[in-house]
Amino acid sequence: MRLRGWMTGLGAGVVLLVLVLSVLYLTAARWIAGVETESGETLPAGVPGRLIRLGGHRVHVVESGAGPAILLVHGTAGTTLDWETSVLDDLARDHHVIALDLYGMGFSDRDADFRYGFALWTDQLAQTLDMLGVERVSAIGQSLGGAISLVFAGRYPTRVERVVSVDSGPWLPPFMVPMLTPGLGEMLLARAEYWPDRPDQGAVYAQRMREVYGITGTRLSLLRAMRDQFIDGRTYFGGLAHVGCPALLVQGESDDIIPTRAAQALHKLVSGSELVMIPGGHFSMQDSPGRFLQEVRRFLDEPLATRSR
Repeated sequence: MRLRGWMTGLGAGVVLLVLVLSVLYLTAARWIAGVETESGETLPAGVPGRLIRLGGHRVHVVESGAGPAILLVHGTAGTTLDWETSVLDDLARDHHVIALDLYGMGFSDRDADFRYGFALWTDQLAQTLDMLGVERVSAIGQSLGGAISLVFAGRYPTRVERVVSVDSGPWLPPFMVPMLTPGLGEMLLARAEYWPDRPDQGAVYAQRMREVYGITGTRLSLLRAMRDQFIDGRTYFGGLAHVGCPALLVQGESDDIIPTRAAQALHKLVSGSELVMIPGGHFSMQDSPGRFLQEVRRFLDEPLATRSR
């Protein structure tokens, strides 16, 4: 009898939780519809780069410089601004640098039919390079972008000469759990002007994010992207296992989002990779741009023969 009562109480609790989350979801959806009013079909004034079309879907790209190609990939909820305000200009002194916004983020497209995850995003990278007439790149990505860059190297080995993964690793940050919860994540983003809030980045960052979060579909696409990446383990780990080019892993010593042990786990998963610790937190290219550039340039300048597997 006690067990039956316990099970009945548990069932009622689950039903109540589902009802609460459903109400949160529907309420958040109404709020979001009232603040996301822009189509995103054109870039706001002052945003560099251009929108290209891949199979009818827009992709925001920023290009600068000439020379060997470098592809820069931002992290979750990021944009090309993460690179524009840090190392893009320096790398462009002697490279053709391409930064892009991932599908579902920045000024690239959102689509209800997208199945967000590593397959979609790595295909987006390859198709972007095709559209720009670039055959081969060194790929550099931060956080989620680091994971995507590594998977890109594994899935498209002929397109990637070297890969740099920054502040990334197989890890679920605890603060992401509410975002991954249907209903709760929607409510949290519905009440936020933009996410994440990074006061250290100042007015330029805030303005760019307000423009991004005014585009219809931004919040729900971001939530789908966050949730789907954590259930796309087969593509992620499969891609890591097939990385055959030289790989550098850069990790901020005081990163409080992706801990050192996650970077060390990634180091073991990517055969022959090099792990370098540098001062700074989760955004190494912004926290320690000088040291970041030193390590990346050293890695890019090493003859490939010395990095063979």
